[in-house]
Amino acid sequence: MRTLRYAGLLSLTALGLLAGCGRHSNKETYYLISNNMDLPYWKTAVEGFEKAAREYDVTAKVDGPKNYDVQEEVKDLHDAIATHPNGILVSVADAAALQPEIDSAIDQGIPVITIDSDAPHSHRLYFIGTNNLEAGHLGGQRVVSKLNGKGNVVFFTMPGQPNLDERQKGYMDIFAQHPGIKVMDVFNIKGDAGTAMDKTPQYLVLTGPA
Repeated sequence: MRTLRYAGLLSLTALGLLAGCGRHSNKETYYLISNNMDLPYWKTAVEGFEKAAREYDVTAKVDGPKNYDVQEEVKDLHDAIATHPNGILVSVADAAALQPEIDSAIDQGIPVITIDSDAPHSHRLYFIGTNNLEAGHLGGQRVVSKLNGKGNVVFFTMPGQPNLDERQKGYMDIFAQHPGIKVMDVFNIKGDAGTAMDKTPQYLVLTGPA
């Protein structure tokens, strides 16, 4: 629940930064674009985004694939840019794939803020979100504590998504300090939480006790 509240606050704050920087009119339009839009996290983010739009009396538009689809997100961002909105919030599923579109928007004078997941080498104005490396460090320390420094670990992730890559690095930094922790696999769930649930029993049988 805390994560969902954070999602709503994140998008509300980000739109406030875009729309609140100086004078604006009720004819302005702002986009929120992400991946996996069917996830509860993003549904809550959309609520925060739309709440901010009502407060600033501007138009909010939301786009992005319902499931994990990098190329569809690239297309949706491209299409949003073509409408010349007043600003765009985008959560980046793949920094290399989305950076050209982000840079194109900036070149056209359209402000872009990345949220939750960043494209740090793009020309985006700034990033609003978690320090994912530090979150990984904290998570890794928690795992080590729970396993008493010895156990088998499997990562369910989506390689190439910046926030998840940073978190995984944070975990790996901590595990490197504890040789009793063994990373058995890094599995790409491709945005499907059901896959993680299906694979978990298999990994429990495969890895067994440390």
